[in-house]
Amino acid sequence: MKTVKPSVILLSMVSLALFCYLPSAQAKDVVESSYHGQLGRCPALGGCGKGLGMLEKWDAFNNFSFEKQGRIKGFNKQCGECHTSSYRDPATGKTDCLLCHKTRDGKGKPTVAQCAKCHQRYAMLKRGDMVDEEHDIHLAVGMRCHDCHERLTDARSDHQFAKGYAIDTTEDTMEGTLSCTKCHEEKPHSRLDEGDILDSEHVTRIACVTCHTGRRPGKAIKSRTWNKFTEDGKPVTQMRNPEWIPKHKWYIGKKIGPLPILGATDLIAKIYPFNVIAFTWFIEKPDTSLDDVVIVPEVRAADANKDGETTIEEMRKYEKGKYEEATLVTKEFNFSITHSIVPIEQAFSCKDCHGKTAYVLNWKELGYDGDPYY
Repeated sequence: MKTVKPSVILLSMVSLALFCYLPSAQAKDVVESSYHGQLGRCPALGGCGKGLGMLEKWDAFNNFSFEKQGRIKGFNKQCGECHTSSYRDPATGKTDCLLCHKTRDGKGKPTVAQCAKCHQRYAMLKRGDMVDEEHDIHLAVGMRCHDCHERLTDARSDHQFAKGYAIDTTEDTMEGTLSCTKCHEEKPHSRLDEGDILDSEHVTRIACVTCHTGRRPGKAIKSRTWNKFTEDGKPVTQMRNPEWIPKHKWYIGKKIGPLPILGATDLIAKIYPFNVIAFTWFIEKPDTSLDDVVIVPEVRAADANKDGETTIEEMRKYEKGKYEEATLVTKEFNFSITHSIVPIEQAFSCKDCHGKTAYVLNWKELGYDGDPYY
């Protein structure tokens, strides 16, 4: 059996980008052209419009449109503290290596703390991850993020990093993928009593993370409503408490096409765990795209009776019918769960999914008449 190393799939990172990839570009030793730093700009902002970046997308968590709102007014934190493409060394004008490295010369591999500085917040909100040694067996045995997410080189940059397939990471900005079998055998259960069944049947139909992420250690968002606000102006948000169980769905898990690729039960698809979050927000017209949002300041201003909830009627009457066709939509977003891997003692066991006391999988939602083994 091979030495156990991380079976990790990259957390999706939302990046504010300043550069646009050109197909003729050669790989350079700069982070600006990497997956983390180069995610495209929309044509309206002078970019190439390759569909690669947050600047031509809508951010469901913050309901913020960069195209319509520009920088967040009154936001004092420097963008570059999280977004590498805008984090500049005053002396050179280039991305400051200190964002990820110990020194400005780029030497020294990033620490878990440096990676978590940007990834932890959304890792928890989206997936209930905790990026520390207590909650991830790979970190507990001394592994670090870059042991799985190796630095790679492609036509864009030599600061790319291997990532896994994540349904909410659709950016085609780098090459190189990873999976559990990068470090683990394809049939890793041979030493277990039920190993033959697990290796012959389960590994072909069930993703490793379905069992080996277990209950989620951190809180995560269950729903967020962008037409209802608390007294301090925050959107009404429901949270999942620690120890929550993911939603399990069929997922092809390879090259992503129209999203989501769920519900498929062919030989390629496997059962994966997700956090399913319901977001509610206003769009300008029923026939517009879902990212044609009515921005939050106007939604709040349209609350005529100041009760903390903007109704469709109030939104359509705002400023003499500016949004007379405004529509309130609610959509579920599926966020892949791939980190905070637990040791075997804490992983879901046979009886957690099969038998009268099983509680993890909903067999009917997965397309079965009932538990296929009972």
